[in-house]
Amino acid sequence: MIQVPAVIERCAGIDIGKREIAVAVITGPADEEGEIKTKAFQTTVPALEELREWLVQEGCSSVAMESTGSYWIPVKNILEGNIRIVLVCPRNHKPKRGDKTDFRDAYNLAHLHRHGLLKGSFLAGRRMVELRDLTRRRKKIQGNLSAEKNRIQKILETANVKIGNIVSDVFGVSGQAMVSVLLRGEELTAEQIADLSKRRLRQRIPELTEALKGHRMTDHHRWLIGQSVEHAVLLDRQLEELETRIRETLEPWREQFELLQTIPGIKEMVAACILAEVGPDMSQFESAKHLCNWAGICPGNNRSAGKSKSSRIKKANRFLLAALIQAAWAAARKNHSSFQRKFRRWINRLGEAKANVAIAHSLLETIHAILKTRLPYQEREPAQLHEKEKAKLVRHHAKRLRELGADEKLVAAMMEQIQQQACSSPPEEQAESRPKLKVIRRACPAKVCRGALGFRARTTRKQEYSVEKDPSAGAPLQGRPRKRKSKPKTDQSPHH
Repeated sequence: MIQVPAVIERCAGIDIGKREIAVAVITGPADEEGEIKTKAFQTTVPALEELREWLVQEGCSSVAMESTGSYWIPVKNILEGNIRIVLVCPRNHKPKRGDKTDFRDAYNLAHLHRHGLLKGSFLAGRRMVELRDLTRRRKKIQGNLSAEKNRIQKILETANVKIGNIVSDVFGVSGQAMVSVLLRGEELTAEQIADLSKRRLRQRIPELTEALKGHRMTDHHRWLIGQSVEHAVLLDRQLEELETRIRETLEPWREQFELLQTIPGIKEMVAACILAEVGPDMSQFESAKHLCNWAGICPGNNRSAGKSKSSRIKKANRFLLAALIQAAWAAARKNHSSFQRKFRRWINRLGEAKANVAIAHSLLETIHAILKTRLPYQEREPAQLHEKEKAKLVRHHAKRLRELGADEKLVAAMMEQIQQQACSSPPEEQAESRPKLKVIRRACPAKVCRGALGFRARTTRKQEYSVEKDPSAGAPLQGRPRKRKSKPKTDQSPHH
């Protein structure tokens, strides 16, 4: 029987519970069987401080515990700073049925940790945890606000108000103006209500008039919509305060925050969410593949008896996954971007949903490279993309020639000849000739447009990020320069 040597002489395992935790301490030389001590503690602060003193007294240098819900966080708050904490996933160490007790779980964790068989999860710092709490709360409030808006639209439908068929956003400036008139119960004709529309929507006044004629809005409908509007206004105000708080919390990582926004499809709040989930330091992940595996955005492995079964992505960080999927849809619609080219190439074989997940995987690899190198994103030149596609075709056809029985030396000579023609200069010289880039931030005044119901109909971005040549570098910027946006017109009337 193979014996795994111990690597930690004094360690502990903790089985986490809401009201009580079970602790097992193993002490002794690494080449001998350790002495086992078990003890139970309550989860109050005085009891956890007593646990900390006991572990320090026993000389424990490290503690392993499972990430059970949020019950492990109070234990971490007391132990961190004095003892190294290794947080492990409960699914990887689930005991078999009928063989589970709290102290047995604690002993198993301590035993595996003593022999170095546990792999710890990523633990973010306190400031990063605070940022994560803010971004996750914003996601929740955004969902609640969308739910309230859907309730309002449902009540409008039941009252025969069909403006949702004409107006793309019922809660834009025009939509809020028309709904507010209906809520006040003013005796206006359908033509007068439709005349409240703004800008391009005025071209569809006849259709709006038809959609508003003969509606069945009653006091019951008005009361229900009023309740939802009041809640929606509160949620919208909280959402605006949260976004301000997130920007303030992001100040220590302003550089990484701006670098992420140079990637196609990633804007302000999506960049904040991604940064909060993965952190600014990529040294904690061995490579981009490890980051994608940790995020659960890569194909799953399910192979048995020589048969490959479902390769669906695994369940992991759902907040990071939602942000990446949202950014992937936007990146796939970005004209002349590499992500759009990949999406169009994959969509015929995979379908829209799977192709978008593949784009999210590619985005996360790009995010890893950007945060690791601290360099802004720049699209590859058409010539570089052409050479990359050419090299891919060469490898493919060389593989097919070998499968058809071609001479290996002849195939290798052909590949070498093609590569010599493609490489006019060595890679070191090409890397040195690349221009030094920096992120340019163009500030513009923030504009928040509120409708007649009281919540935001539109918000312009505060800043615009682009990549330009560093003035201190002498090499010219390759590629087409970014066009500046035209100045806004003097007419500032809001869109519908």
